[in-house]
Amino acid sequence: MNRKKKQIINAAHRLFIEKGFVATSIQDILDEAEIAKGTFYNYFTSKNECLMAILEFVYEETNQKRNEIAHGKNINDEKVLAEQIAIRMDTNRKHSMMALFSSISLLDDEDLQAFIGKQHRRELQWVAKRLKEVNGANTERFALDHAVILLGTIHHAVHLLKINENKEITPRKVIQFAIDSIKPIVKGHSQEVLFHADMISNVPEDIGENIMSLKIQTISQLETLLKEVNKREGNHTKKGEYLQFLIGELEMEKPRLFLVESVLMSLSKIVDEREVIGNERQVFQLLWTFIEKIKEAEAEK
Repeated sequence: MNRKKKQIINAAHRLFIEKGFVATSIQDILDEAEIAKGTFYNYFTSKNECLMAILEFVYEETNQKRNEIAHGKNINDEKVLAEQIAIRMDTNRKHSMMALFSSISLLDDEDLQAFIGKQHRRELQWVAKRLKEVNGANTERFALDHAVILLGTIHHAVHLLKINENKEITPRKVIQFAIDSIKPIVKGHSQEVLFHADMISNVPEDIGENIMSLKIQTISQLETLLKEVNKREGNHTKKGEYLQFLIGELEMEKPRLFLVESVLMSLSKIVDEREVIGNERQVFQLLWTFIEKIKEAEAEK
Protein backbone atom coordinates (compact mmCIF):
# COMPACT_ATOMS: atom_id res chain seq x y z
CA MET A 1 0.00 0.00 0.00
CA ASN A 2 1.55 3.30 -1.03
CA ARG A 3 1.96 6.21 1.33
CA LYS A 4 -0.86 8.36 -0.05
CA LYS A 5 -3.43 5.55 0.09
CA LYS A 6 -2.34 4.71 3.64
CA GLN A 7 -2.69 8.40 4.54
CA ILE A 8 -6.30 8.40 3.31
CA ILE A 9 -7.13 5.15 5.11
CA ASN A 10 -5.65 6.39 8.39
CA ALA A 11 -7.60 9.65 8.18
CA ALA A 12 -10.86 7.89 7.32
CA HIS A 13 -10.32 5.35 10.10
CA ARG A 14 -9.86 8.08 12.71
CA LEU A 15 -13.00 9.87 11.57
CA PHE A 16 -15.13 6.73 11.40
CA ILE A 17 -14.19 6.02 15.03
CA GLU A 18 -14.65 9.60 16.27
CA LYS A 19 -17.75 10.66 14.32
CA GLY A 20 -19.21 7.39 13.12
CA PHE A 21 -19.26 6.11 9.56
CA VAL A 22 -22.60 7.64 8.58
CA ALA A 23 -21.78 11.08 9.99
CA THR A 24 -18.42 11.23 8.21
CA SER A 25 -18.49 12.76 4.74
CA ILE A 26 -15.93 12.40 1.99
CA GLN A 27 -15.16 16.09 2.47
CA ASP A 28 -14.34 15.33 6.12
CA ILE A 29 -11.86 12.71 4.94
CA LEU A 30 -10.32 15.12 2.43
CA ASP A 31 -9.83 17.73 5.15
CA GLU A 32 -8.43 15.25 7.67
CA ALA A 33 -6.02 13.70 5.15
CA GLU A 34 -5.20 17.11 3.64
CA ILE A 35 -5.74 15.93 0.08
CA ALA A 36 -7.74 17.03 -2.97
CA LYS A 37 -10.95 15.29 -4.01
CA GLY A 38 -9.25 13.91 -7.12
CA THR A 39 -6.61 12.21 -5.00
CA PHE A 40 -9.28 10.39 -2.98
CA TYR A 41 -10.98 9.13 -6.15
CA ASN A 42 -7.66 7.90 -7.52
CA TYR A 43 -7.84 5.19 -4.88
CA PHE A 44 -11.50 4.79 -3.91
CA THR A 45 -14.78 5.13 -5.76
CA SER A 46 -16.77 5.72 -2.58
CA LYS A 47 -16.68 6.04 1.20
CA ASN A 48 -17.83 2.41 1.43
CA GLU A 49 -14.87 1.24 -0.62
CA CYS A 50 -12.56 3.16 1.71
CA LEU A 51 -14.18 1.40 4.67
CA MET A 52 -13.65 -1.99 3.04
CA ALA A 53 -9.97 -1.14 2.54
CA ILE A 54 -9.71 -0.47 6.29
CA LEU A 55 -11.33 -3.81 7.11
CA GLU A 56 -9.03 -5.63 4.68
CA PHE A 57 -5.96 -3.86 6.09
CA VAL A 58 -6.78 -5.03 9.63
CA TYR A 59 -7.55 -8.55 8.35
CA GLU A 60 -4.18 -8.75 6.60
CA GLU A 61 -2.35 -7.48 9.68
CA THR A 62 -4.04 -10.18 11.77
CA ASN A 63 -3.15 -12.92 9.31
CA GLN A 64 0.47 -11.86 9.12
CA LYS A 65 0.78 -11.88 12.91
CA ARG A 66 -0.89 -15.29 13.08
CA ASN A 67 1.62 -16.70 10.63
CA GLU A 68 4.49 -15.21 12.62
CA ILE A 69 3.14 -16.76 15.84
CA ALA A 70 2.97 -20.21 14.24
CA HIS A 71 6.41 -20.02 12.62
CA GLY A 72 8.63 -22.87 13.82
CA LYS A 73 5.98 -24.34 16.13
CA ASN A 74 3.89 -27.52 15.97
CA ILE A 75 0.58 -26.97 14.21
CA ASN A 76 -1.16 -29.24 16.73
CA ASP A 77 -0.13 -27.10 19.71
CA GLU A 78 -3.36 -25.67 21.14
CA LYS A 79 -1.44 -22.87 22.88
CA VAL A 80 -0.41 -21.60 19.45
CA LEU A 81 -4.04 -21.70 18.33
CA ALA A 82 -5.15 -19.83 21.45
CA GLU A 83 -2.56 -17.11 20.86
CA GLN A 84 -3.52 -16.86 17.18
CA ILE A 85 -7.16 -16.33 18.14
CA ALA A 86 -6.13 -13.81 20.79
CA ILE A 87 -4.05 -11.81 18.32
CA ARG A 88 -7.17 -11.01 16.34
CA MET A 89 -8.78 -9.58 19.47
CA ASP A 90 -5.59 -7.62 20.17
CA THR A 91 -5.50 -6.25 16.62
CA ASN A 92 -9.18 -5.32 16.72
CA ARG A 93 -8.60 -3.51 20.00
CA LYS A 94 -5.54 -1.71 18.60
CA HIS A 95 -7.59 -0.38 15.68
CA SER A 96 -10.81 0.22 17.70
CA MET A 97 -12.69 -2.16 15.43
CA MET A 98 -15.59 -2.70 17.82
CA ALA A 99 -16.46 1.00 17.63
CA LEU A 100 -16.16 0.84 13.86
CA PHE A 101 -18.39 -2.24 13.58
CA SER A 102 -20.98 -0.58 15.83
CA SER A 103 -21.14 2.41 13.50
CA ILE A 104 -21.82 0.24 10.42
CA SER A 105 -23.95 -2.55 11.91
CA LEU A 106 -27.25 -1.11 10.66
CA LEU A 107 -26.08 -0.08 7.19
CA ASP A 108 -28.14 -1.59 4.38
CA ASP A 109 -25.51 -1.78 1.66
CA GLU A 110 -25.32 -5.03 -0.29
CA ASP A 111 -21.68 -4.74 -1.34
CA LEU A 112 -20.53 -3.85 2.16
CA GLN A 113 -22.55 -6.61 3.80
CA ALA A 114 -21.24 -9.10 1.24
CA PHE A 115 -17.68 -8.01 2.02
CA ILE A 116 -18.20 -8.35 5.78
CA GLY A 117 -19.84 -11.73 5.20
CA LYS A 118 -16.82 -12.85 3.18
CA GLN A 119 -14.48 -11.87 6.02
CA HIS A 120 -16.66 -13.76 8.49
CA ARG A 121 -16.55 -16.89 6.31
CA ARG A 122 -12.78 -16.62 5.97
CA GLU A 123 -12.43 -16.46 9.75
CA LEU A 124 -14.66 -19.51 10.20
CA GLN A 125 -12.69 -21.39 7.56
CA TRP A 126 -9.41 -20.50 9.23
CA VAL A 127 -10.59 -21.55 12.71
CA ALA A 128 -12.06 -24.80 11.35
CA LYS A 129 -8.79 -25.60 9.56
CA ARG A 130 -6.74 -24.89 12.69
CA LEU A 131 -9.05 -26.97 14.88
CA LYS A 132 -8.63 -29.88 12.49
CA GLU A 133 -4.85 -29.48 12.73
CA VAL A 134 -4.97 -29.38 16.54
CA ASN A 135 -7.54 -32.15 17.03
CA GLY A 136 -6.51 -34.48 14.20
CA ALA A 137 -7.53 -35.17 10.61
CA ASN A 138 -10.30 -37.53 11.77
CA THR A 139 -12.24 -34.51 13.10
CA GLU A 140 -12.26 -32.69 9.74
CA ARG A 141 -15.92 -33.28 8.90
CA PHE A 142 -16.93 -31.81 12.28
CA ALA A 143 -14.41 -28.95 12.24
CA LEU A 144 -16.86 -26.26 11.12
CA ASP A 145 -19.31 -27.29 13.87
CA HIS A 146 -16.47 -26.98 16.39
CA ALA A 147 -15.43 -23.59 14.97
CA VAL A 148 -18.97 -22.21 15.29
CA ILE A 149 -19.23 -23.39 18.91
CA LEU A 150 -15.76 -22.06 19.78
CA LEU A 151 -16.23 -18.60 18.26
CA GLY A 152 -19.78 -18.35 19.59
CA THR A 153 -18.58 -19.11 23.13
CA ILE A 154 -15.79 -16.53 22.89
CA HIS A 155 -18.06 -13.87 21.40
CA HIS A 156 -20.79 -14.14 24.03
CA ALA A 157 -18.35 -14.56 26.94
CA VAL A 158 -16.46 -11.40 25.97
CA HIS A 159 -19.75 -9.55 25.50
CA LEU A 160 -20.92 -10.63 28.98
CA LEU A 161 -17.66 -9.48 30.56
CA LYS A 162 -18.02 -6.12 28.84
CA ILE A 163 -21.60 -5.68 30.09
CA ASN A 164 -20.52 -6.48 33.65
CA GLU A 165 -17.32 -4.42 33.34
CA ASN A 166 -15.35 -7.44 34.50
CA LYS A 167 -11.62 -6.87 34.07
CA GLU A 168 -10.43 -9.82 36.14
CA ILE A 169 -11.16 -12.40 33.46
CA THR A 170 -8.85 -11.73 30.52
CA PRO A 171 -9.69 -12.42 26.85
CA ARG A 172 -6.97 -15.07 26.77
CA LYS A 173 -8.57 -16.85 29.72
CA VAL A 174 -11.88 -16.79 27.84
CA ILE A 175 -10.23 -18.28 24.76
CA GLN A 176 -8.64 -21.10 26.76
CA PHE A 177 -11.98 -21.75 28.48
CA ALA A 178 -13.69 -22.00 25.09
CA ILE A 179 -11.03 -24.38 23.74
CA ASP A 180 -11.31 -26.56 26.85
CA SER A 181 -15.11 -26.51 26.61
CA ILE A 182 -15.23 -28.06 23.14
CA LYS A 183 -12.78 -30.89 23.98
CA PRO A 184 -15.54 -33.25 25.24
CA ILE A 185 -17.53 -32.44 22.09
CA VAL A 186 -14.51 -33.20 19.90
CA LYS A 187 -13.84 -36.52 21.66
CA GLY A 188 -17.45 -37.65 21.83
CA HIS A 189 -18.80 -36.27 18.57
CA SER A 190 -21.88 -37.91 17.10
CA GLN A 191 -22.23 -38.88 13.46
CA GLU A 192 -24.40 -35.85 12.75
CA VAL A 193 -22.82 -32.80 11.12
CA LEU A 194 -24.81 -29.57 11.30
CA PHE A 195 -22.50 -27.21 9.41
CA HIS A 196 -20.84 -28.68 6.34
CA ALA A 197 -17.64 -27.14 4.96
CA ASP A 198 -19.24 -26.37 1.59
CA MET A 199 -21.60 -23.94 3.36
CA ILE A 200 -18.79 -21.38 3.59
CA SER A 201 -16.54 -22.28 0.68
CA ASN A 202 -16.71 -22.02 -3.07
CA VAL A 203 -16.14 -24.92 -5.45
CA PRO A 204 -12.44 -25.71 -5.02
CA GLU A 205 -10.08 -25.28 -7.95
CA ASP A 206 -7.57 -27.90 -8.97
CA ILE A 207 -5.01 -27.53 -6.19
CA GLY A 208 -2.00 -27.89 -8.51
CA GLU A 209 -3.20 -25.18 -10.88
CA ASN A 210 -4.17 -22.99 -7.94
CA ILE A 211 -0.70 -23.21 -6.38
CA MET A 212 1.06 -22.53 -9.68
CA SER A 213 -1.13 -19.49 -10.32
CA LEU A 214 -0.46 -18.24 -6.79
CA LYS A 215 3.28 -18.84 -7.25
CA ILE A 216 3.39 -16.78 -10.46
CA GLN A 217 1.38 -14.00 -8.85
CA THR A 218 3.63 -13.95 -5.76
CA ILE A 219 6.84 -13.79 -7.80
CA SER A 220 5.42 -10.96 -9.89
CA GLN A 221 4.42 -9.00 -6.78
CA LEU A 222 7.83 -9.56 -5.17
CA GLU A 223 9.59 -8.33 -8.32
CA THR A 224 7.45 -5.19 -8.39
CA LEU A 225 8.12 -4.56 -4.71
CA LEU A 226 11.87 -5.07 -5.22
CA LYS A 227 11.90 -2.39 -7.93
CA GLU A 228 10.07 0.02 -5.62
CA VAL A 229 12.45 -0.71 -2.73
CA ASN A 230 15.52 -0.19 -4.93
CA LYS A 231 14.07 3.06 -6.26
CA ARG A 232 13.20 4.38 -2.79
CA GLU A 233 16.08 3.04 -0.69
CA GLY A 234 18.78 2.30 -3.25
CA ASN A 235 20.35 -0.96 -4.36
CA HIS A 236 22.07 -3.48 -2.09
CA THR A 237 19.91 -2.89 0.99
CA LYS A 238 19.12 -5.69 3.43
CA LYS A 239 15.46 -5.50 2.44
CA GLY A 240 16.38 -5.76 -1.24
CA GLU A 241 18.60 -8.77 -0.56
CA TYR A 242 15.79 -10.55 1.26
CA LEU A 243 13.35 -9.86 -1.58
CA GLN A 244 15.85 -11.06 -4.19
CA PHE A 245 16.41 -14.26 -2.22
CA LEU A 246 12.66 -14.92 -1.98
CA ILE A 247 12.21 -14.41 -5.71
CA GLY A 248 15.05 -16.82 -6.47
CA GLU A 249 13.75 -19.41 -4.04
CA LEU A 250 10.20 -19.28 -5.41
CA GLU A 251 11.51 -19.71 -8.95
CA MET A 252 12.93 -23.09 -7.94
CA GLU A 253 10.86 -26.19 -8.73
CA LYS A 254 10.68 -27.04 -5.02
CA PRO A 255 11.15 -23.94 -2.86
CA ARG A 256 12.67 -24.63 0.55
CA LEU A 257 9.77 -23.52 2.70
CA PHE A 258 11.73 -23.38 5.94
CA LEU A 259 14.12 -20.87 4.35
CA VAL A 260 11.29 -18.87 2.78
CA GLU A 261 9.54 -18.65 6.15
CA SER A 262 12.73 -17.65 7.95
CA VAL A 263 13.59 -14.90 5.46
CA LEU A 264 10.01 -13.66 5.40
CA MET A 265 10.06 -13.38 9.20
CA SER A 266 13.32 -11.42 9.06
CA LEU A 267 11.93 -9.19 6.32
CA SER A 268 8.77 -8.46 8.28
CA LYS A 269 10.81 -7.33 11.27
CA ILE A 270 12.71 -4.65 9.34
CA VAL A 271 9.64 -3.11 7.71
CA ASP A 272 8.91 0.29 9.20
CA GLU A 273 5.12 0.70 9.49
CA ARG A 274 5.57 4.46 9.20
CA GLU A 275 7.40 4.15 5.90
CA VAL A 276 5.58 1.33 4.14
CA ILE A 277 6.79 0.94 0.57
CA GLY A 278 4.30 -0.09 -2.10
CA ASN A 279 2.01 -2.91 -1.02
CA GLU A 280 4.48 -4.64 1.30
CA ARG A 281 1.87 -5.99 3.69
CA GLN A 282 -0.23 -7.47 0.88
CA VAL A 283 2.81 -9.08 -0.74
CA PHE A 284 3.90 -10.65 2.56
CA GLN A 285 0.39 -11.98 3.14
CA LEU A 286 0.32 -13.40 -0.41
CA LEU A 287 3.58 -15.21 0.29
CA TRP A 288 2.26 -16.62 3.58
CA THR A 289 -0.81 -17.86 1.68
CA PHE A 290 1.43 -19.56 -0.89
CA ILE A 291 3.37 -21.27 1.91
CA GLU A 292 0.14 -22.49 3.52
CA LYS A 293 -1.16 -23.87 0.20
CA ILE A 294 2.07 -25.78 -0.39
CA LYS A 295 1.90 -27.29 3.11
CA GLU A 296 -1.75 -28.26 2.64
CA ALA A 297 -0.96 -29.95 -0.67
CA GLU A 298 1.94 -31.87 0.87
CA ALA A 299 -0.22 -32.97 3.81
CA GLU A 300 -2.80 -34.44 1.44
CA LYS A 301 -0.27 -36.60 -0.40
